[in-house]
Amino acid sequence: MKVVRGRASRTPSLLRGRLALFLLLLTAAGSPWAQRPLREYFLIHYIDGEPTRSLLMAAFTPAWEYRAFYYGGAGYLFGNLVAALVLFTGIALLPALLPARLPVWLRCLAAGVLVTEACALFAWAVPELFRPDARYIDFSGEVLADLMRSGLLFGLAAGLLLALLSAGPAGPYAASSAGAATAPARRRREGGPGMTTAPVRTPVGSEPGDVTRYLCAAAHLDEDFADRVVDEVLADEAGAVAPSPDVDLVAVVRHSLAARDLRQRRDLRLAAAFAAVAVLAPLWLLAVATVPAAARRAASDARSGLATRGHRQPGHRALVAAGVSAALALLILCSLAVSLPALSPPGFAGWLLGAYLGGVPAVLAAVGATAFAYAAVVRHDLDTDLLLRTTMTREAFPRRPRPSVPQRKWIAERLKAVREAQTGNVTVYSGFSPFVGYANTRSTWSVAVPLLPAGDPAGQRRDGPRAFTVPEIVDHVRERLRSVAARGVTGEAAGDGGEALGALVVEDRVFASGVAVGDDERFVKPARPAPAARLSPEEVERIMLSPTGAVRHYLSVHVPLWGGDVVPSVFLHFSTAGRTLHLHCDNHALGPVRAAYHAVDRLRGPLGPGARRGLLLDAMARTGGALLASPVRVLRYVRFETRHSRRAADELKAREQDPVYDHGARVSIREMALSPDYHNYFQVVDAGRVTALAGRHALAAIREFLDARGYDTTDFRAQQQTILNQGVIQQGGTSIVGNQAIGSGAHATQHIPQQSGPAAQSAAAGSDT
Repeated sequence: MKVVRGRASRTPSLLRGRLALFLLLLTAAGSPWAQRPLREYFLIHYIDGEPTRSLLMAAFTPAWEYRAFYYGGAGYLFGNLVAALVLFTGIALLPALLPARLPVWLRCLAAGVLVTEACALFAWAVPELFRPDARYIDFSGEVLADLMRSGLLFGLAAGLLLALLSAGPAGPYAASSAGAATAPARRRREGGPGMTTAPVRTPVGSEPGDVTRYLCAAAHLDEDFADRVVDEVLADEAGAVAPSPDVDLVAVVRHSLAARDLRQRRDLRLAAAFAAVAVLAPLWLLAVATVPAAARRAASDARSGLATRGHRQPGHRALVAAGVSAALALLILCSLAVSLPALSPPGFAGWLLGAYLGGVPAVLAAVGATAFAYAAVVRHDLDTDLLLRTTMTREAFPRRPRPSVPQRKWIAERLKAVREAQTGNVTVYSGFSPFVGYANTRSTWSVAVPLLPAGDPAGQRRDGPRAFTVPEIVDHVRERLRSVAARGVTGEAAGDGGEALGALVVEDRVFASGVAVGDDERFVKPARPAPAARLSPEEVERIMLSPTGAVRHYLSVHVPLWGGDVVPSVFLHFSTAGRTLHLHCDNHALGPVRAAYHAVDRLRGPLGPGARRGLLLDAMARTGGALLASPVRVLRYVRFETRHSRRAADELKAREQDPVYDHGARVSIREMALSPDYHNYFQVVDAGRVTALAGRHALAAIREFLDARGYDTTDFRAQQQTILNQGVIQQGGTSIVGNQAIGSGAHATQHIPQQSGPAAQSAAAGSDT
């Protein structure tokens, strides 16, 4: 058996073999040779108890014939064979269409019961298709109860048999496992909260601006992402905008609006098809919505191949199989529609079922709507594919102008607020954690340094230490980090970590709780619905000097890696209380965006025949859902401006009346697209290395500052070494963050850059102790 990245491969032959065995068993059980002795036994023991009778009737459920009775004719034979085909294939295919989050055994049992009960109900409603002697039998409610009971028993038995054949990770209905093996607990921890390191097969970012390009592509590839950007960021005028490191937020919002407009044209066509079926035969909407997806499922085996290390485009065989499956499903539906008038249902029920005028309107609506909806989805997918190939590649994206947006005043004002948040220095957050837009905290550490005068190594007392303010130590740490990054860019910091910090961005950032700034004129202006995104340097310095309440200053350090797809961040908060310096550090690592958004890096030139076939097949899977959702989406498009105006008015009233109105940002565009998996092992390694280097240089800069000012750093050096060792020597586990010591008795040493002046003297004194 072939193995793909640690899990057994579900080869196409194995899948086909299990389903073929199941269908063969049902066919044998329903054959005339197996049914004849059962019928004879049933006629002899007809008066036996109810359980025996129900079991025997359940055994008749899969019966089929190969010859026509003299009083049934060819019509009975055709209907009988079609009913058996629908029963067998329905039970085999329905589990794959049910939600994948359900257990396989539950999907198999549900498929067996649903299909057999539906067939039993139809057999009672149209008995002429199943019994040649139906004209001589009165099919009353008691007969219906018998049929439903026998269908339930057979459905449970068939579902149980299918569940047994589907057991195991290689079963036909098991979740896809190519490259999705669950990472061990240790590797999940390495990825940080909410992240794993399961193998993901996708191109990775490498050039500056890649993450912006991926998010702009996501607006066209993911309807939910584009809707959330528009509804929760653009239309939320009263809320702050969360920053997103190394992302052009305005470009993402513009592409989200453009993608919604493109989908609106598709949804208008789908809504027309929906309305046609809803007017002529409403219940047939379910059938129309499931036919394309069922055809796509039927073509999955034909599309499968032996390739396990890459993605192979489907061949002509898969497309032909899907077309034949769709045609067969529509033929069965048409046969059902034509036979429905024989039920003679009352007026309202006849309208729901389309059982009027010989079923011709229902047939025309079902076939026409299916073809029209599929064509609309294919046309939209072709337009999207062309847009991605011509504007979203790494070469074309920087040269293309950003999409235009509707000429509305509120949109222009909101885009201005988004642009200010992108370049501002204020984060007004909602909820508990202030670090919205930077992913969850990976680790924290704190230092409390007593500000005591340093002693003279010669035994003589020095003059008292020079006093300092928080802005002064922040300035020193900022300049130290920037100089390290500058040396790394020029190649003069080999071995000092400067090269890893070459793209470092150091900024002052103020975090303010959204429920605490309503009366603060620094953040909330009467003429602006959204809070301010930038404060003057003087205001930032005043916040540094008064680090209390719900407004705090942090020195923020970001290093965009892998084209901005991975952004480790370090936030340093300084404060003084009495004769103690407090430092708190939060380490974050913003992981890559979802693998599906990297699809633009797979595009090579114009759309080829193989890719076109894949697009046509994939469109089948989405047609049904898009058709059913189209009326609601069109209504949302039409009412977008009305809903926005009403929302703005309600938010204005709430802002005036509620003293704890929340102005904070609730979502981040960057975090909306966050992948649950890292795409490459070295993304995790690089993120951990950068946070370790930034923390190391920050601690070195603080010690250098205190030494130069004449403060005793003995206690600080001890705390510093403890913090550094936590990322160096692992106890009770392993980590890929920072340096490592692996194995019994292993150890590692953290090398601190040599200092001159008081720093060197303090270091020497510390080593002597």
